Amino acid sequence: MIKRIRSLTQFKEAFKRGLGHAYMELKECGNREKYKDIVLWSCLRTKSYDMQCEGGRGIFLYHAICLYEDKSFFEEAIIQKFMQKNIDTWLFDQLCELLCLFSEDGSTRAREALYQKYNAMLGLLSYRPNQLVKNNLEWLCVRLTSLGGFPAFKSIVKQLGESALRKGVPVDMDWFYSYAKNKFGNKRVVSYLQNNAIKSDAVKAFLNSVSDDMNPSKPSIGTPTLEELIQASREKRSRSRGLALRFAKVASEEELLKLAEYAIEESNLEIKLELLWIFRKVRFPLGEAYVFELAESENQSIRDVAFEMMKHIVSDRIHDFAIHLLQQKKELANALSLICYCYRPEDEALLLEGIQGLTVTYEDGRWHGVFMDIENLLDNRSVKINPSVFIYMYSQTLCSYCRHALIYRMSKRKVLPHEILEECVYDSYEDTRKFAVRKLRDKLKSLLPPPS
Repeated sequence: MIKRIRSLTQFKEAFKRGLGHAYMELKECGNREKYKDIVLWSCLRTKSYDMQCEGGRGIFLYHAICLYEDKSFFEEAIIQKFMQKNIDTWLFDQLCELLCLFSEDGSTRAREALYQKYNAMLGLLSYRPNQLVKNNLEWLCVRLTSLGGFPAFKSIVKQLGESALRKGVPVDMDWFYSYAKNKFGNKRVVSYLQNNAIKSDAVKAFLNSVSDDMNPSKPSIGTPTLEELIQASREKRSRSRGLALRFAKVASEEELLKLAEYAIEESNLEIKLELLWIFRKVRFPLGEAYVFELAESENQSIRDVAFEMMKHIVSDRIHDFAIHLLQQKKELANALSLICYCYRPEDEALLLEGIQGLTVTYEDGRWHGVFMDIENLLDNRSVKINPSVFIYMYSQTLCSYCRHALIYRMSKRKVLPHEILEECVYDSYEDTRKFAVRKLRDKLKSLLPPPS
């Protein structure tokens, strides 16, 4: 079973991951003041591993704040941080969300801080603001629209349009525009803009800056040829990997064979890496011996791509190679991911030992890929793995999105402990909370006697 909270360190580790049992500990403990600084520490930093997938932790943090009688301790510190300059965009959004939640609960102090910051950033639009300022202003426009509804949207549109007129250049707020259409409906937003553009130059300026979004679609991207892919790789263009992914979908066996031969002959390791990139997605056609040679390269990037290539060439030799590496505690992340593609029941102990040996940090994301590969094993009903492997991952992952995927798969496998399901009601990830509530409700219904 998962490790329970017995110290400040354990609470901090669980709370920064957004685990429901951290909130439960805070709610039920007799002295939550001892955790106060950790809660504030989490509010003033972004602890989501991947904000694009996970979203923010604002609601999770605010619910924790609301357990304290004096919420102003947190509010004032959050406002002070929020008013600083050049805040990282993900942290800026978390602070925005927290202040919106304070405001929704009636705090005029939080609302004033939001609009004070908005007015200051709006003024900066006239002075060639950097991309960070633009991004943060757009986040703030979204949050204020969520807080103030359609009237707030109309006001922001006019103010952004006025700024565009003063600068003589369009505002770049496509995401804010898309958000508004999703929130209020495409018809309502577009009708408002088109009808009012006739009467207001400011609304017209805003509409013109986003009108490309409403006009004909972009031209389709053609399929790259083998020659184009090789040329892009040799020139080390940033788009060569995108070309490789598109080429992989349509390439013939003959083209893949030519590319493989070309890649093996290439002596420049940077170019070789680009040429081999496609074989992360499709089977390498020259046999596993070449791949094993790549796996012995002194270049880590070449070794990494070799392990990705091995996933498409499952064999006894590859399985034994991965097991040997795990036993030797070498290339741990690569070996663990590889074993997931050729897993056997007798590998279970080494798998658990291996993931327990991984360092789970924000700086090195190798653990993240390993966890996702192990999660995928749950989709294979013929694979039997002790639930302790998945419970360990549940408690250790820094990614709440992946934790949700893990919980869902464990539930389908019927290996999700009731204790974990109960604490998921308080998880930082919204979909996990909803899933847990629904599952617990269904369980309760199944225990009720049938209607007479």
